[in-house]
Amino acid sequence: MNSNPDLPKAAKLPWVLIVDDEESMCSMIREMLAEESVEVVTVLDGASALRMVEQRPDEPLLVMTDVLMPGIDGLTLARKLAARMRRGKIVVMSGHLSDISWWPADLRELTFVPKPFRMADLARFLREARLQFESAS
Repeated sequence: MNSNPDLPKAAKLPWVLIVDDEESMCSMIREMLAEESVEVVTVLDGASALRMVEQRPDEPLLVMTDVLMPGIDGLTLARKLAARMRRGKIVVMSGHLSDISWWPADLRELTFVPKPFRMADLARFLREARLQFESAS
């Protein structure tokens, strides 16, 4: 806690939400983003992701969601989040899908990345999310 009024308060980091039912994937992405000046929040299902977004006062900079999950699938989650988020970027990921042509038309504009992906992909998503966030401010 910063109790000295002469010192600037610590800047709040933007946050990234990772939604994947595989804990190992959440951990891997968290590790990959460790040096990126973002707070990484991970949840294991779509319902928890929706609660997290509702509970936090600030919008996530980036949401990365797996497509195939029990309960609320990633496409349904992406649609619900897109309706609530004004500035953040949504990336949909999957280790089982490579063709998005069957997706509903309103979701084809989302960024899709097949698993496994590289740190360069995550860095690009963060750059794009920051630009999108700033331009919507």
